[in-house]
Amino acid sequence: MKHTRLLVFCASFLTVSGLAQAGEIQAYAGAVAGFAEGGTGPFGCATSGPTIPAPWSAGISLPTEGFVSCHLAGGIDNQVATSGTLNASQSVSGPSVGGTFSGSAQARAGYWNLGVAVDGSNSGGSAPSVFRQTAAFARFVVPVTLNSPGIATGTTGFVNFSFLVEGNMFSDRNAPYSQQVDTYLGLRVNNTTIGPWTAFAATIVDEGLPFVRGGSSGLPGSFVLGPGSLTGSANVTSTGNFAMRWGVPFQVEVALYAQQSSCCYGTTLSADFLNSAVLNGIQAYGPAGLVNDFTGFDDEGNLLGASGVLSAVPEPASLLLISLGLSAVGVFARRQPRCR
Repeated sequence: MKHTRLLVFCASFLTVSGLAQAGEIQAYAGAVAGFAEGGTGPFGCATSGPTIPAPWSAGISLPTEGFVSCHLAGGIDNQVATSGTLNASQSVSGPSVGGTFSGSAQARAGYWNLGVAVDGSNSGGSAPSVFRQTAAFARFVVPVTLNSPGIATGTTGFVNFSFLVEGNMFSDRNAPYSQQVDTYLGLRVNNTTIGPWTAFAATIVDEGLPFVRGGSSGLPGSFVLGPGSLTGSANVTSTGNFAMRWGVPFQVEVALYAQQSSCCYGTTLSADFLNSAVLNGIQAYGPAGLVNDFTGFDDEGNLLGASGVLSAVPEPASLLLISLGLSAVGVFARRQPRCR
């Protein structure tokens, strides 16, 4: 009986600790600069598109022939894993019209915790064939299950997620040229075809006032908006009312991304949200409305509740120490003299 209980405990521990991996995290940083020329045919290197496909349609825009064939500087650092925290970075310096474009991108991805940052400056001019862009993209996808003692498994409900988003954006342009920098937080729940729900978006065009919006409550939060600048934070709660069933796993996918393309003759753009977005709340609803008494977990072993992540899965090093500790306890127990 004691051995049976021990096996049950170990199986439960391994499940909660997240050793049974099911989710995915992604950190992407891209940068490109230079004159696109080469390729094949009369329209060689003239067709480009985002390097992260739909439904996100994010990342730098790149000719279909790629960096080398089109004589472009830069690169893409795209990392994908099932556990831990990923950090991606990329920088570039390349020619523009009579000058140089330089920029960098950073991305950090973990479950329920994402960050991105981009910057760029151009001392020269622009033309249709000149590339001058940096982009960062951080994403996670994971199955989640919510339970409540008063709600039967399979009961239909809906859920919204709250994220703390904090950072700053800046645009310094040389009139009359135009430029733009964007930051987005998007969510998808149980949906692999329709585009993401934009929970938060901020855009600065030229040196105008930032445009902050999104399908969430809590905007603009404490963000301070000025000519060509934005700084502060907001606790954004999605208003998508994403459908789910209680006690049944549903897939949650969240991405934070930023992109900029500084224009001409001394212009600079930046967006730094490397310390966000962080989950800090879940609103779950049942047939009678908002449910306060619920618990949840994801397939990575994170325990979830109304305030967000209640406890996170231990890192591999911590798991090793726990395993060694359990082994030591077992050895110690076997060496104890039996009571007479």
